[in-house]
Amino acid sequence: MTSAHVFVESNFLFGVFCMPSKRHRDALALKARLDADEVKLYVPYLCLQEARYLIAKNLPSHRRWDQLLEFHRFAVGTGTATWDFAEVKKLLDAAAGEVNRTKAVYQQELAAFATALGDGILHGTKEVFDFLESLDLDDDNLKYNDKLILASVLWKANELKGSEPGRLFFASLDKSDLQPTDHRPKLARYYNEAGLVFVPNFVLPNPPASPVG
Repeated sequence: MTSAHVFVESNFLFGVFCMPSKRHRDALALKARLDADEVKLYVPYLCLQEARYLIAKNLPSHRRWDQLLEFHRFAVGTGTATWDFAEVKKLLDAAAGEVNRTKAVYQQELAAFATALGDGILHGTKEVFDFLESLDLDDDNLKYNDKLILASVLWKANELKGSEPGRLFFASLDKSDLQPTDHRPKLARYYNEAGLVFVPNFVLPNPPASPVG
């Protein structure tokens, strides 16, 4: 049973679909809650595009492994290192294998995730762009993509507030500019009107305790 509606963006997708050694434990735990139908996730379509770019950008190149092997041979030859070459090569081969596996599957995994979300993908509709143009924020220096993400999230949150049970959260690691604070009263008002709570990680707060008696 869905107990919460959670908006996420690019850093969640990166934390789930990047190289396994770099995946974020709390993002994976939130994904598991989605799979168990405990939460409903929403992702702006723009964030899928950003995630594809970020994952590809952060994959190490094979040239790096070659350079490390070349340096190891040099260090051994000059007597400045005594590491066992076979063991070093096993480590680098394992790292290269992880890169290759990620490169081979991450786009398909993102596409399958988007398909599974269905109406959880937030598209840039006319209503969203109209709302974006009307936003009156405390900070006029927000990047356009961040404003579009914010508009998509707030627009959908306002829809859900009036039609769906469950708490509403926006979980993000690095979008601090989108976090409502006392110094951003206009932004805080938008969140309050939408019934939306900003969570600066992927760990949702516990629901309020039911009254006793």
